[in-house]
Amino acid sequence: MRSSTAVKNFCIRVGIYRPARWLTRRLHSSQLQTYYDDIGFYRSLFSSSALCFDVGANIGEKTEAMLKAGAHVVAFEPSPAALLELKARCGRKKDCTLVATAVGSEVGIETLYATQNSDKSSLDSNWQKAEDVVGTYRVPVVTLDVAIKAFGKPFYCKIDVEGWELEVLKGLTQPIPLISFEFHLNEKGIPRTVSCLERLLDFGQSYVNIAPAESAFFHLPEWVPIEKFLEWFPGDLKNTLPGDSYGDIFVKDTRPV
Repeated sequence: MRSSTAVKNFCIRVGIYRPARWLTRRLHSSQLQTYYDDIGFYRSLFSSSALCFDVGANIGEKTEAMLKAGAHVVAFEPSPAALLELKARCGRKKDCTLVATAVGSEVGIETLYATQNSDKSSLDSNWQKAEDVVGTYRVPVVTLDVAIKAFGKPFYCKIDVEGWELEVLKGLTQPIPLISFEFHLNEKGIPRTVSCLERLLDFGQSYVNIAPAESAFFHLPEWVPIEKFLEWFPGDLKNTLPGDSYGDIFVKDTRPV
């Protein structure tokens, strides 16, 4: 176990995680700036008190920023390791509901392939190298349709599920005003992204933009109709996208909420 993980687990166990997190952010200015950038970005996307889904919440970094931006957040996370920190970070916040499940194309049970870094764990058995998997868990799965029936339709749904994005979208049969999902500019990632966009195209006219990897700003100067984006993608992104060759695609439904 890495020393940082051991320290976090100790803080969680003795009940001092949140003050320790507050102090750590102030000792590391880049972490604090990222937190503030995320809050500002989310405030630009949705109004205060909006309902948001965080699918693949992991340890809750984005969940926490959404909450600070004023949202009511339903956070879905199946990894037992990630859930410990997610609960310590966000579990006591009144506008946060934690759901210990994965999200997929149908209700059932799936295998989660866990890695040392929980943000790389996936339900896709081909997502990481076999030697990187440190354990497997049988986890419950719900669909977005089931989640909407239970909690209401979100204004925004963030999907970060390490290769499982299309399965999540297959479990949705109704439009959501704003959806984001992670994309990768590699041999497997490009066709997977196209399939996700084609799935969302079934819901009607919408517009697309891109946020570069781990950023809080849009890469394209304006939102692009989804049909035109599909014709263009991946375009020149391998050369123009700042940072690593991945990021988040945002799809905005143009119909009135």
